[in-house]
Amino acid sequence: MIVCVIARRIWTHGLGGLEEQARLLTTGLAAHGHAVHLLTTAHPDGRTTEPASGGTVHYLLGTPPGDYSAEFRRESRRWARENFARLGVDAVLSLSVAADGLVGLEGPPIYPIITGWGWNQLRSFWHDSGGVRRLVELPWSALWLVRTLPRSRALLRASARVICVSPEIAHQLRRYRACYLPGLVEPTEFRADPAARATLRARLGLSDADCVGLVVGTVSRQKGVHLALEASAAVAREHPAFALVVIGGGPAAAGVEADARRLAPHLRAFFLGPMDHAALPPYFAAADMLLFPSLRQEGLPTVVLEAMSAGLPVVAMRAGGTPAAVADGSTGLLVPLGDVRGFTEAARVLARNPDRRRALGRAGRERVEREFQGDVVIPRLVKILAGDAC
Repeated sequence: MIVCVIARRIWTHGLGGLEEQARLLTTGLAAHGHAVHLLTTAHPDGRTTEPASGGTVHYLLGTPPGDYSAEFRRESRRWARENFARLGVDAVLSLSVAADGLVGLEGPPIYPIITGWGWNQLRSFWHDSGGVRRLVELPWSALWLVRTLPRSRALLRASARVICVSPEIAHQLRRYRACYLPGLVEPTEFRADPAARATLRARLGLSDADCVGLVVGTVSRQKGVHLALEASAAVAREHPAFALVVIGGGPAAAGVEADARRLAPHLRAFFLGPMDHAALPPYFAAADMLLFPSLRQEGLPTVVLEAMSAGLPVVAMRAGGTPAAVADGSTGLLVPLGDVRGFTEAARVLARNPDRRRALGRAGRERVEREFQGDVVIPRLVKILAGDAC
């Protein structure tokens, strides 16, 4: 089968769950014998095509890198018209609504992979800022949603099947021939590694007796990193061996780091900035738990699957599709959305109980191998693309 994956952002545009899913889909389909063409927005250095992750990446010149735009819709439609027949494309996978420029174009069937939908996204926008700034910015976010929803709905109506990464989204979009297929992870990339753990901890000045909470992702208000800092500071007052490691950049990075120095001088907090995805596994190996206090209406967070692959328990809020991966009390601990006190207590419970951390981590790794690894998800995806029911 020849598959065209369309995404507004991939790994060359930055670090994030969407970018990583683009890589994993390309790699996984290629590993199962399928040809993959990945169509995306312009590369920052202007290149037009390159082999990568087992497929061929095509960058659309004249489109804003990493963003939805009228130019991307126009150029993706032009590229599809000129190349689908020549390449023999059998199916189109659209990461979110990236293929909305193809609506009405004759060609192979389209299968959007939806990670978030509709007015629920306003809950995420609400947490992007606070105070007066929130009151100013939220109407603009709502206006953007109103403008884009008709195009998004047109794509879903034109699709052969709508793939949803969480049961919640599948229920929400049930009128559009929706089915649930989770995001994927490659567990061989994230595993317990005692040597990497010891090396990295020594580099940070941490001992094996310390308990390390890890945060990975965009540092923004809707990702709740400021809440992870608040919870970590409270835990460290009772358990001085607790330390926080934050990997990622974003609009709130400078503010959160300044707050750590000003409000939590007792907490050993390491803000390491953004990293290439390939550099992340040693940090997961060195950690004892993933802290995921996201206030965003998540699809199925890739970083949660990566942590479970590494044998880490996950402390998270019930945001969007997060409960589809984290089984409360089995692979991690879940608290209600926005419950900082509950989140702090969950982190405290794990900080003082290494045996429970290890038990939750083992169960998480086993669940990934059963449900979320590429060798499980990709064959199911290929059957859907071939016309089978979900």
